[in-house]
Formats: sequence, structure tokens, C-alpha cells
Amino acid sequence: MNDDKQTLIALKNLGLIDTDVDNVRLVDENNTTVDSDSRSAVNDDHPWFLQLFFGVSGMVASLFFIGFLSLLLENTGVLDSMIAVLIIGSSLNGAGFMLFKHQQNRDNAFISSLAFAISVVGQAYIAYALFSNNLPTPIDIYLFLLTQGFMTLVMSNYVYRILGSVVTLSLMVYLLNYYHLPELSLGLLALIAVISNLQRHRLLQRTPVKWHMTVFATIKAVGYASALMLLAVSVYFIAAEYGRHVGSYGEALSYNYYLAQGLLIFASLYAAYLILKRYHVKLQSVAGRLIVGIIILLGILSIYVSGLLATSLVIIIAVANSQRALLGLGIAALVGYVFWYYYQLDTSLLIKSVSMLIIGLTMLMIRWRLRLKRDAFNSTKYMNSDEQKERLL
Repeated sequence: MNDDKQTLIALKNLGLIDTDVDNVRLVDENNTTVDSDSRSAVNDDHPWFLQLFFGVSGMVASLFFIGFLSLLLENTGVLDSMIAVLIIGSSLNGAGFMLFKHQQNRDNAFISSLAFAISVVGQAYIAYALFSNNLPTPIDIYLFLLTQGFMTLVMSNYVYRILGSVVTLSLMVYLLNYYHLPELSLGLLALIAVISNLQRHRLLQRTPVKWHMTVFATIKAVGYASALMLLAVSVYFIAAEYGRHVGSYGEALSYNYYLAQGLLIFASLYAAYLILKRYHVKLQSVAGRLIVGIIILLGILSIYVSGLLATSLVIIIAVANSQRALLGLGIAALVGYVFWYYYQLDTSLLIKSVSMLIIGLTMLMIRWRLRLKRDAFNSTKYMNSDEQKERLL
């Protein structure tokens, strides 16, 4: 019982639990009393599939709700006024925010789904008001981007934060396409995924303690959303292989695969650096140089098949963080991506078979090389000289 109390005190000091609800008295190591709550504000104890079910049910409810409300507002002419629609959307978002705060202390699935539906409808009305009143194209995107980012930060619901992050990142990709910089999308999404998944604790150290709970939940949601967007964008751009990219004004623009793949390789190298740093392995060591060479080689071999490196990066991040849901998503995306790419009719199947054979043989050789290094390192575990081990690394 004392260990549980000390754990709650440690979580409170880190700012990972809310302490403003029930004022339960706990005693710390100095025999002084501190206020804490008996319920955690982070309701992530439900399995991921239940949270997904609540999210889907909230989306379905929001569709019925927005249809019913739009029919009522259409007859009154309110939808013709941008200010009125913005007020309605903001009011619905405020109601959803209050319901989320109320549900936070009661763990009620019905209230959570209701708040999710109301919030989605509110965001839909704000989007309708911004995009249907002939505002200049970049301005309406920027306004909705700021609105969606703010709501993602303040809404205390994990599924809403994931969907809000997906929408925010989608708008970012759209803006890059609008400014004729589609090559930056893959690298930027990969960098966001790496930082949000592998550097989240470093980011928490730079924020005030009272914001740790909110920032941690937001970074976690951004990590999953950026991985999803990375997989989606890598599959989307491969469809334009050897083709043209259509700009914002209808002109044809070439897509620079070399620049996009170079940025993706850079983000993958940064992820490898962070993971090796966890285990105190230097990039100058034999293992570090081998891993860097593997990433660069895989990136070169998959210049026109960027989804291979992107899915591999997601799988590596998931393994490093022990994220089973993200690992399953990455493996499914990799298998589906390979099948989808192979059976496209834009290139001869013989050419694709040869390219995939080369990539497969290269990966097998890399695996064989890594096993040799591992066996050689394990053979030194009975050695008394630490210098020999370091020299081997």
C-alpha cells in the first residue's frame, strides 16, 4: 500500500496525473501530506480496440447529428451566414470540451461518445464556414489548421487527438503541395514520427510540470497520427511513379524522387542515432556504421518504392518503443504495400520481380551479416578484457 502511495506521489510530481478532484491525503517520504486524486485523468486503461470502437461509434453518431442539425438550420437560412455557422461550431466545440472534462472524472463511455460526436460536428461546421465563403485558398487552410491544432491540444480524448492530428498533418501536406514542395512531405512526416515517438520524454522535460499530462497525451497521439500519415503519403506518391504531379493551379510538375528519398533517409538515420544512443552504441562503432550502411543501401534500392523504407521505419520505431498496435499496423502496411506495388500494371512484372529479388537478397545478406556480428559479440561474454569487447564494437 505504501508503494502504491509513493507511485502516485511520483506521478503527481511528474505532472502525469491530475490532482484536483477528490483530495485524497497521501504521505510522502518526509511524512508530509500532499493532495492527490483517486482517479487518473488519463483514461488510457481501456484496450485500444475499445477506444477504436468508441471512436467509430462517435463518428457514426456525428454523421446522424450533423444531418439532423443541418436540415433544421437549412430551413431557417442560418447556414448562409458565415458568422452564425462559426458561432454554432464554436458552441458545439465548447459543449464537447465540457463533456470531455466531465467524463474525465467519471469514465462514462456514453458521455465520451456523445462528446466526441458533438466535437466532430462542431469542427465540421467550422470547416464549412471557412471553406464555403470564398476566402482566399491559403488563408482558409491556415485558419482551419490553427483551429484544428488548438482543439487537438485542449480536447482530453485520445481518439479525438489522433483524428485531429491526422487532419492537421493532412492540411500540412496539402500546403506543401500548394507551394509546389511535395518532396518535403515524406521527410517531414518521418521526422515528426521519429521525434514524437523517440523523443517524447525529452520534450516533456522542456515543458512545465503542470502541462506534462496534456503534452504527453498530445505527443503520443501525434506519434500514431504521423506514422499513419507517413504510410499513407508513401503509398500515395508511389502511384505517381514516372508520372507528373499536378500543381495547385493545374500545371504539371515533376516529382523529385531523389530529394524525397534523401530526406526520408536522413530521418531514418536520425531514428537510428536515437535508438543506438539508448543502448550507448556510437555511430563510429562497427555496429553503428553497419546500421548506417544498411539504411542508406535500403534507401537507394527503394528510391522509386519509398513505401519500403517508410514502413520499415515505422516497424523499427514500434519495436524500439514496444508499441504492439503500431507494429501490427507497420507489418500489415508493408505486406499490403509489397503486394499492391507488385501487381500494378504500370511496369513489367519481370522488372519488378528482379528489383524485389535484389532487395530481398540484399536484406538476407544484411541479416546474415548481423547474425555473424551478434555471434562474435556473444563469444566474448566470457572474456575478462573489456577492451576487446569495445574494439569488437
